[in-house]
Amino acid sequence: MGTTKDRPRQRRAFLALAAFVFLWMVLLNALTPYIADDFTFAFAFDTGLRLQSLPQLLRSLCFHYFEWTGRVVVKFFAQGFTMLPKAVFNVLNAAAYLGLGLVLYRLARGRRSGAWDVTAFALIEISLWLLNPAFGQTNLWMCGSCNYLWATLGCCAYLLPWRYWRQQPFTAARWMAPAMAVGGLFAGWLSENTSAGMLVCLVLCLAAELAARKKAPAWMWAGLGGALAGFALLIAAPGNYNRAKNFADATPLLTKYAVRFLTCLNMLRDHALPELLVFAVLFTLLWWQQKAKGDRRPLLWPCILLAGALGANFALIFSPFYYERSGHGVFSLLTAACAACLVQLEGERLRRLFAAGTAAAAVICLFTLFEAGYDNASFWLMDRRRDASIREQAAAQTEPYTAELVTYGIEPYTRWCPISGLPDIRGEGGDSIALCRARWYGVASLTADSVATYPFPGHSNSAYAAGLAQSGEAAP
Repeated sequence: MGTTKDRPRQRRAFLALAAFVFLWMVLLNALTPYIADDFTFAFAFDTGLRLQSLPQLLRSLCFHYFEWTGRVVVKFFAQGFTMLPKAVFNVLNAAAYLGLGLVLYRLARGRRSGAWDVTAFALIEISLWLLNPAFGQTNLWMCGSCNYLWATLGCCAYLLPWRYWRQQPFTAARWMAPAMAVGGLFAGWLSENTSAGMLVCLVLCLAAELAARKKAPAWMWAGLGGALAGFALLIAAPGNYNRAKNFADATPLLTKYAVRFLTCLNMLRDHALPELLVFAVLFTLLWWQQKAKGDRRPLLWPCILLAGALGANFALIFSPFYYERSGHGVFSLLTAACAACLVQLEGERLRRLFAAGTAAAAVICLFTLFEAGYDNASFWLMDRRRDASIREQAAAQTEPYTAELVTYGIEPYTRWCPISGLPDIRGEGGDSIALCRARWYGVASLTADSVATYPFPGHSNSAYAAGLAQSGEAAP
């Protein structure tokens, strides 16, 4: 972990890395315009009018709860930010991304100890950057960030008191039980699968406490009760069942859930396998270390975090869809589980080996940072030009909401671009996103008759390949 003399240097390195992450995310957020559902969320769900006040927002969310989904806590932010300048969201979302990394670090390391584990923090940030298959959708897209990044941050932050208690029991203030109940209500109400993973962690912590001491503090019971109540409000929302009617499935019950189980399993294999392998190695090393010490208690917390990640993943068995962005909480809890093993490993040689591995991963990150920066900046520039053209044509209308405009769609290249995997302007203009986008610009309809892109050496996409085919050139 380094000597006491090393701590000032480690502290400076830790803070420098945190500052870089924050500023980088501010830049990427600034390069992210409104896309996809951002246009839908800018209008009240009950009246279709542009959101302009808090009472209007609350009525919209109430309608949303009864007609569409129970996920109204995160929707409060997703709709609320549309009433503010985009720059406000850019800064707060960058802070939320950095905050998630710091929370995962604290979940792994526990209470402040005066040490600054730069290796662990760097590996957490590298994991969040490299292993998320839908990075742009969950960390840059405004609607997606509120639904996934902010939900994961809330659920993981709620686990911190439980982590600190597992590390060392403390004397709780009288206000802690009611505060944990209220906090649990909101944490349980955040996300169907990430909140489920959090609940798995809470139940296992409580069970471990009862097994060890035959009793648990009042704040644990209050926190679990509040989280269960919030989760019940999320799942029991009438809107969930109204929406389910649109996805009727006549598949035999056993076959349906077998297919969904395999879908969840494939998500782990396709995107989480590197983290699972790293966890297996780190946990084995920790097990050997603690076996030699005769104390296996430190093994429990990484297992609890792993169980939470698996719970968040397989909770989606009960959903007809498993989008890649839905795995945000899964990957975050897996990252915390790996870090919880890493920070407990001792031995100077082993720590140097991990530092070398971190340096190698940082080199990979460096290449992807340039790629992500180019992809996002190119998309932003094309979107800015398209936006100016649309606004110019909309201003030329003789009457508002009469023009039927035709423009082009934009196709990106990498998962770090926020539009990747999301609907841009398309040929059909009758869906809710297209209609709200047209209303945003004050026109009758807004469609695309072509898809454009930009050159990206070493990369290709369908629009670029189609352009080469038309010109008769070969793909690189």
